[in-house]
Amino acid sequence: MAHTPFKSVGMVGLGKMGGAMAKALITQGTKVFAFDPHLKESPIEGVQMVTTLDSLEKEAGLFVIAVKPGLVEPVLKEFQKPAIFISIAAGISHSQLVSSAPKGSTCVRVMPNLPLVANRGAMGYYCEDQAVTHAERLLYGMGESVRISKESLMDTVTGLSGSGPAYVLTFLQAMAEGGLQEGLSYEEALGLAMETIEGTLVYFRELRAKDHALHPMEVRNWVTSPGGTTIHGLDALERGGFSTAVRDAIRRATERSKELGKG
Repeated sequence: MAHTPFKSVGMVGLGKMGGAMAKALITQGTKVFAFDPHLKESPIEGVQMVTTLDSLEKEAGLFVIAVKPGLVEPVLKEFQKPAIFISIAAGISHSQLVSSAPKGSTCVRVMPNLPLVANRGAMGYYCEDQAVTHAERLLYGMGESVRISKESLMDTVTGLSGSGPAYVLTFLQAMAEGGLQEGLSYEEALGLAMETIEGTLVYFRELRAKDHALHPMEVRNWVTSPGGTTIHGLDALERGGFSTAVRDAIRRATERSKELGKG
């Protein structure tokens, strides 16, 4: 079925995430209006700035709330009429959105991540059945979006993909430093590390398209020869607690998302 973009969307906040969404929407032909008290003019070509929330409310029927968690509820309470509200704030529950928005509004909770800037976001969203179409229309073309069945798992989405780019970049830097330590220049090591990470993911995605049940460890075994370099490297990772540390990072980030929701 052909994608039908929204005619107009209102943005509250034009930070990295809000700005990335605005840019993607403009590319699809949507008119984007934005209110951000920290900006006098739009940093994104095609976005029309307004000076008040009242003015924004007159321009659209769907609004993306892209502000810090503590500002989501106060902002929603400023709106006067029912609309579709999409919140991208960590920790703010669907019930908080509904109770703060004008009565009769439709609310969607979305957790995007930084690659959204390159239209490669990994986004989880939670909403009631009647709002699914709105969410999918908004997020179309921005990356991978997954409807989450239990709202409690949105905190896990935050800990996994929301915070995930920071984990990947930390791993990237560690690989580059490892190459540097062993004699490569930093640029040589960084270039090799970036292409290794990206190339591996592209390859694994292609394999999974043919065999959806394929497990990452099975592919890992293809390059892990008995007594070879890779098994020794993997042994060092596990002696350093690599897998456990990654799982713990996701768990702690998930816990923090829950804490943010409690205010």
